[in-house]
Amino acid sequence: MASHAVEGIRLDMKVDTYPVSINVAMPTGLVMNELLTNALKHGFKGREGGTITLHSVVDGDGCRITIADDGVGLPEGETWPKPGKLGALIARSLTENAKAQFEVKSSATEVTRITIVFKRSAAT
Repeated sequence: MASHAVEGIRLDMKVDTYPVSINVAMPTGLVMNELLTNALKHGFKGREGGTITLHSVVDGDGCRITIADDGVGLPEGETWPKPGKLGALIARSLTENAKAQFEVKSSATEVTRITIVFKRSAAT
C-alpha cells in the first residue's frame, strides 16, 4: 500500500479457496488488482483512513467475490468499469470466459461495493 502513499487504510479479508481454470484465474486476478488499486488511489481522498474489504465466499452454487471500501464513493454519474478502459476490457473477458456476473453499488453516502459471481459449472 505504500506505493500509493496511503496510510490508515485497513484491509479486511476473508477468502475461501475455489478451484478455477487459468482462463478464469487470470482475468479474476486482474480485475481484483484493478479494484484494489482504484480503492487505494481514489477511494479515500481527503480522508484519514478507512477500510477495504475483500471477501471470497464459496457455496454450493459457486463463488462470490466482494471488494468494497468505505471511502468517498464513485463521483456522481460515474460507473465502473468505464467503457474503453482496462477495467472494462478485463471485466468483459471475465464475463465471457467464466460467465461471471458483476454487481456494482456506489454512492457518495454508501460503501462502494463490487461483487463478482461465478457459477460452479462455468468456472472450471
